[in-house]
Amino acid sequence: MILAQLLVASMQAELASALLPPSLHIISSKPVHSFSSSKITVPTQREGFQCCKNDKISFLLEASRDSRPISENLGTKNHGEVKVFEPDGATSISARISDLIKVNSSSTMDVLTQEKGIEQAEQLLMQWVEDYRSGRNPDDSNGSNYRAEEIVGADTFDTLIKGILTLPSSFQNIPKIDAENESFMGRVEKNVLHGELRSLLGKGKSSSVKKANQIVEMSSKSDRATSVLDLMESFHEPSVDIYDAIIASHGTDALDCLLYFTAQQFPNATGDTDADAQQEYFDRAWKSAKSALQLLNRSEELYRETGKLSSRLPSISSYVTMMDVWKAIAVSVEQSDRDEGRNDHKRDEAMEIVRNLRKRRLEVYSLESNNDDNGNDLTETSGRFNILPMWATKSVDSVLEFARDLIREDFPTYQPKRDFSGEIPSKVGTWHFNQVIFDLGEYPRSFSGPLAQDLLEFMVLKVKEESPAMNQRVNARLGAKPIVPKPNTDTINAVLKAWMVTPGAIDSARRAEAVLAQLATWQADGTLWGVNPDIVSYNTCINCWKESGMPGAAERATDILTLLEDETTGVFPDVVTYASCMAAWAALGAGRRAEEILLRMYKRSLQGSSSSLPKPSTRCFNAVLLAYANGKEGGRGKRALELLRFMERLHSEGYEDVVPDTYTFNIVMKALTNCGEPGAAQKARQLLHRMEESNSDSDIQLNPDLLSYNTVLDAFAKEGDAVSAEMLLNEMHSRSSKRSKSAVIAKPDTYSYTSVLNAWAKHEDKALAVKKAEDLFNELERKYAAGGTDVRADSSVYNALINCWAKSGDRKALYRVTQLLNLMEELGLQGGDSNVEPNSRTYCAVLDALSRSKSWKAVPQSLEILTRMEEFYSEGHECVRPCARAYSIVISTIARSKKKDKAQLAQEILHRMESEYRKGNDSARPTVYSYNAVLNAAAFTNGDEMEQEQAFKVACLTFDELRNSDYLRPSHVSYGTFLKAINKLMPESDVRNDLVKGLFRRCCRDGQVGDLVLRSMKSLTTPDLYQSLLEGVVDYGLPKSWSANVRERDSGLRS
Repeated sequence: MILAQLLVASMQAELASALLPPSLHIISSKPVHSFSSSKITVPTQREGFQCCKNDKISFLLEASRDSRPISENLGTKNHGEVKVFEPDGATSISARISDLIKVNSSSTMDVLTQEKGIEQAEQLLMQWVEDYRSGRNPDDSNGSNYRAEEIVGADTFDTLIKGILTLPSSFQNIPKIDAENESFMGRVEKNVLHGELRSLLGKGKSSSVKKANQIVEMSSKSDRATSVLDLMESFHEPSVDIYDAIIASHGTDALDCLLYFTAQQFPNATGDTDADAQQEYFDRAWKSAKSALQLLNRSEELYRETGKLSSRLPSISSYVTMMDVWKAIAVSVEQSDRDEGRNDHKRDEAMEIVRNLRKRRLEVYSLESNNDDNGNDLTETSGRFNILPMWATKSVDSVLEFARDLIREDFPTYQPKRDFSGEIPSKVGTWHFNQVIFDLGEYPRSFSGPLAQDLLEFMVLKVKEESPAMNQRVNARLGAKPIVPKPNTDTINAVLKAWMVTPGAIDSARRAEAVLAQLATWQADGTLWGVNPDIVSYNTCINCWKESGMPGAAERATDILTLLEDETTGVFPDVVTYASCMAAWAALGAGRRAEEILLRMYKRSLQGSSSSLPKPSTRCFNAVLLAYANGKEGGRGKRALELLRFMERLHSEGYEDVVPDTYTFNIVMKALTNCGEPGAAQKARQLLHRMEESNSDSDIQLNPDLLSYNTVLDAFAKEGDAVSAEMLLNEMHSRSSKRSKSAVIAKPDTYSYTSVLNAWAKHEDKALAVKKAEDLFNELERKYAAGGTDVRADSSVYNALINCWAKSGDRKALYRVTQLLNLMEELGLQGGDSNVEPNSRTYCAVLDALSRSKSWKAVPQSLEILTRMEEFYSEGHECVRPCARAYSIVISTIARSKKKDKAQLAQEILHRMESEYRKGNDSARPTVYSYNAVLNAAAFTNGDEMEQEQAFKVACLTFDELRNSDYLRPSHVSYGTFLKAINKLMPESDVRNDLVKGLFRRCCRDGQVGDLVLRSMKSLTTPDLYQSLLEGVVDYGLPKSWSANVRERDSGLRS
């Protein structure tokens, strides 16, 4: 009892900070101790008894005396003399924000959930900023010494901004449904979609749509991201990527608004154009463009203030975005005849901004020195282009030479293609410009897209300059018409590809669509009459979206496909169009959406008698099958088999392009391997057997390759069917020994042996497993030594054998795994044989074997191996980088031992782990498992009172560090294990009950009341106290919020 009083007294005010959630900090009218530090300090024995004598108990105990139900306390701000407030301090704000964004962004189908999580993260950050700047808690009217002493990290701001920008488009067009026409919404959505695509892809404006009480709404995700950036600048130096991303988002908003401003779809009640509605869209576009321009100004200022570091250089894509947006504003005013001149001044201002942006880009982002060898001033811009300076636009030859030199700077071996005759041409034309633009696509650089765009616009400029009158004068003088580099369809397609391959251009897909939109304008004014986009153009746009990785990219690619299917463009989709859309969905693992595209293609091919309609091909089926193989949808193995049967049926019906090949079967077998369905491995084996037999009795010739066999071996390994895996390996040896003139026979490689060893590691009979694994390993070594095979045991084979021993529980396991590790260190790290170098997985497997053993040598050997791992890494062996799993296993080994002072030793390893992480080893960043293992070591500490007192101190400090971590939060295992430590190390008393009450309140607040917590509570408290804490409900009737963040699989270290 004396020990319990001493320990509780030693944590008076500090435990309130270490154990209580922010909502349970207390400001009491009674006198209490004032502590400046948030960490736990243990007073002397005399000081401890004096604290108990004066009854100046901790805030935690004070809070626990409130008799109200917990559900009321958690939401209450004022409890009589005790005030409860909810500061969101820096101690946990980073982890909470990251968790909110990570959890809610994982659901791509629920936009509302994603929006809610990010909104909560914003509120948390804003509250922290308010707390930090005021130096007191916002709900503390009397003043308080509470202050967030730690700054929220830059990563937290970055994560929040990126989360905001992943939300759906800021611009939403929401028409109200007419009660007299229930199908109105469907027609509006279709018309708006097709109208937007037609405008962007250069196929005219959308047809008029009835307004019907239309609501225009801007959710302004760009403005929200800008607000967070404003706050970030007060604490950190934002990266240039953040500025570029928000500028691109503002630019997207502006272009979306201009799209609706120029579209004729806003008639009022009398049938006339609603000028006010149009002006509202224009004003929103102007505001977004201004916001983006201000951000670019700030990015430039930061670039200058930091000494013009290259890492602070604003991205060229930001300048291009700004110039495109402001040019679009000017063109929109020029083309709109409905604004009655009220935006003319803004058109002039927009063009002036474009000219200034070009000058600023060359001043800040100069691609060359200020003057060339001939003294040309490179800062003098042409006023038209993004990259081309004025001196380079004086002639066609100088433009081409500038572009070639720019490519040659990064690729010195670059040689431009010569004319058809093989000689350098005296005159240049379309072909030569096309070749340079093609080269920009072949040699992708950050300027590929912008420079290709400049070359296209320069060619159009030259076409416009060649008026009929000028042509007559030139012809009379020269006797022949000069060559004018007029763009053709190949030019357009080359520019589109250049944008597609431009690295770092986050808006390349939209810019590709803008090229087609501009082409429509040039067609309309007669500049490029007869130059039309073809299917390659649209396919390139689809591939731009597929490669962009942007949210909604697959939907956008599918929208373009829908537009082509409607036949309004005069261009029809082909096999590549459909296959690219399927591949876009496959990249997301969305097998069912990819299959929907495939079925659309198949049904369309059955309509009419036209043979030009695209039919499904093997490539299309393979794209859908790959989506199922890489996805996580339920029943994907079954769906893959059904698609394979569908392919075979179509092939039998005469679809010549639908022929299942080896790649097809490999993907289906991979889908079966990853699906986790019962019997999937045997189904994969049956497919492999069909491939083996196909050469003799089938019209479809299939030759199983090494990937085919290894995929099936992997399937057996995942199911633990070691017998079948070894049989298949023997069959591979047997088949490879037979020579075949018609096909290449696959021979086993190291992956084959590794898969079989992994299968034995999962076998139920552990004694048989290690015997078979050793036999297989020795057989491989003998064959290699005798020259019977060129396959040599490498690190993966050694790791698999060590893992098999580690999981066997055999009494010889400890000796064998350390023997194998010593051999790998001798041959690999000391002998220089990189094939058998141990890696982090090797050490983790050995440490795992030590942890599972009951040997008294487990702890010292684990510490020795961990030290060797750190030493080898410090010597430059990157392959043995110490990782969090290795440290956690060692801590767990210590916790399971009977070693004296094991809690302190476990804590030392945790601190070594943190030190390694602070040195720059990100792999060593502690996890919640690491902290839980230290808590476990304290909870199971035996010994005298002094040892138990030290163990309890370790438990308190560890929980304190976990709670204060910038990237971790206590889990339900953390709470449950800490409760076990209290039960083990504190005698039963009122003091302990009060301590448990406060801890349980925090656990409820964090949503971490899991089964382990409830079990620990039952063994720790009296039935009456337990029921009072549960507010009279049974375990299964607890509020859902109490267990909202419980992940029951968090309890183990092993996967």
